[in-house]
Amino acid sequence: MKHKTIDLTAEVKRATLPDGLQGFLFPMYEAISNAFHSIEDRWEHDLEDKGRLDVTFDDEAREVTIKDNGSGFDEANLSAFLTPLTGNKYERGGKGFGRFMAFKVYSRVFYSSGQKQPDGTLTKGCYRYDPFSNDDNLIVVKETDGAGAHSHDCGVTVSMRSPKADFEDYFVLEGKDRKHNHTAEDIVSAVLDHFLIEFIQKKVPKHFVLTIQGATFNLYKYFHESLAVGGSRKEEMVIGTETVEITFDYFKVGEEHAKKHRLYFYANNRAASDLESISSGLNSNPFTEMKGEEEFRYYYLVAVSSDFFKSSQSRDRITNLHGKIDHNKTKKSIKDHLIAIAKAHILDLEQTYTSDRRSKMKEHVDHLIAIDPLLRRGLGGKTSEEFVKKRGITETREQLAQDLFVERFRQKFDFTKLSEETSVEDLVRLVRDKIPEDAKEALAVYVAYRNNVIQVFRQLLNKDDDGLATEDKVHKLIYPRYRDSEQIDYASHNLWLIDDDLAYARYISSDRTPEGNARRKGEFAHDLLINNDDELMIVEMKRPQKKDYDGTKEADTKNPVDQLKNQVLDIRERGKVITSGGREISIDDTSMVRGYILADWNDKLERYLKTEDFIRTNFGGQMAYRYYRELNLIIEVLAFDRLIDRASNRNEAFVSMLEGRSNFDRKSKGALSAAQ
Repeated sequence: MKHKTIDLTAEVKRATLPDGLQGFLFPMYEAISNAFHSIEDRWEHDLEDKGRLDVTFDDEAREVTIKDNGSGFDEANLSAFLTPLTGNKYERGGKGFGRFMAFKVYSRVFYSSGQKQPDGTLTKGCYRYDPFSNDDNLIVVKETDGAGAHSHDCGVTVSMRSPKADFEDYFVLEGKDRKHNHTAEDIVSAVLDHFLIEFIQKKVPKHFVLTIQGATFNLYKYFHESLAVGGSRKEEMVIGTETVEITFDYFKVGEEHAKKHRLYFYANNRAASDLESISSGLNSNPFTEMKGEEEFRYYYLVAVSSDFFKSSQSRDRITNLHGKIDHNKTKKSIKDHLIAIAKAHILDLEQTYTSDRRSKMKEHVDHLIAIDPLLRRGLGGKTSEEFVKKRGITETREQLAQDLFVERFRQKFDFTKLSEETSVEDLVRLVRDKIPEDAKEALAVYVAYRNNVIQVFRQLLNKDDDGLATEDKVHKLIYPRYRDSEQIDYASHNLWLIDDDLAYARYISSDRTPEGNARRKGEFAHDLLINNDDELMIVEMKRPQKKDYDGTKEADTKNPVDQLKNQVLDIRERGKVITSGGREISIDDTSMVRGYILADWNDKLERYLKTEDFIRTNFGGQMAYRYYRELNLIIEVLAFDRLIDRASNRNEAFVSMLEGRSNFDRKSKGALSAAQ
């Protein structure tokens, strides 16, 4: 039996295997794949019922055997088998080189075969395979010296033996000599996962049995017991001048056989892409449903097909998936559009999950607004429920906070050409192109001024020449002491360090009593009182680097929480505050008051806040908060560093707009930027 020899030594040496268990199983995968193709060639549409495939993993003999009842070594495929890179495998997603990789793991490979000859007779043979031979690649051997007689009328038996030293330990699945962590169940799962598409496309015979350590697993049954059909949807998409119909088939795959949600494209009934992970923006965890009394945890596998794909199918890929088109008012690649549609279908199929997730996102938005009411303007007049409906289903609390900040930032610019659909990029372009040059110049000067203020603020938090940082200097920088907004205008203070909206608050008072008088020695007064759109805020500033806090000191400077509570109680009882000019400002007893304590964060402050039952969070920088129901008061404790970093990041937004660029690209820049 003479055949043309093939020198593959260099190619095999250069080829690499995957790491770990997958690399060890690679030759077995290749033999199983060849068996699937052989079974399909012989049995075609009856392959599920008439095909047979047995795989034996013999851990004692250190041998793997794969046996099928496919077409065997007939004249056509024997020639292809002995010639690498013929192109015969391209339509099936292969390259015709995998069988040679067995020699990266094993030293000896044997074949036995049964096949039907052109004259109708059945023949059999037993061979040792040596692709590096200088004489013949398939060397005839006795049945007892090789894989034994093939047990079916047609088909192939492959026996891979004598693993190389680096792979011997992979056969040890238990006991004290075991050096790897995989088990028989891991091998079963690996095979199921590797041939996921073949199972979905019904290219696997019902008799697909894997035997390991004497235990048999019918992989066809094993797989289909953990698979459920999730439904099918059809969509139309305009591509060029043509309206294309696309079919989406959904399968629920048990989590033991899939570790994420995935999608693949196929054409001509062949997989034409690798599996695409679609968990991002959908759900990184499995969905769940009850099957009887047991919980079924599953991931989605989506098969996407269309006649449109066939026109550009090239071997194992579809080339026209990458063209960009406009669909649903968005321009991106056809592939990305289809993935987005598939995710939307899944969310529609999983109504319970989607509803629960939207509710959780609404809770996040409501909580963010509760601890920072100025973010309410980011809703743009919508309810929090309406706001989250336009967000991605997996947006985190941090991403929602950034969305609220960006929307609030957009709302501040009352340009007639802006709408709720205006993108940040359009906003940047409007600032760059539509604002008059003199206005942009003025804004640039203002931004430069604010940068200098931020630098001064940072310096004031350090110790001065006398070894002590003072509250007085920080207070004066933020707002002049003993004054209110009836005496100074907005250009004379830097409340934007706390928040930009406070720069234009309706009424601001510094170091004054609720009666409108400047604080006298020993008299109790708020550091800052701000009334803005019926939102009353009281700020208590502590000396930078202050460490002496004591909750037992009633209304003492060492007990700022008690200070704030007493101030609010006094205002609640009066129902008003009086300005320096004698004007009365009513304070609605139903509106919530917000109290802020600005301080350097340290262990002593944190211990003090624990004794006061505050909730600590690092969201957007160090802070803590607590709500007092009777006073309808929420107190937030904010670190000076948090204020500086947030103010600096907000100022950078102005710089970005002036320069025609945007920082709001959804790329995480850390906790501080995510919080904005």
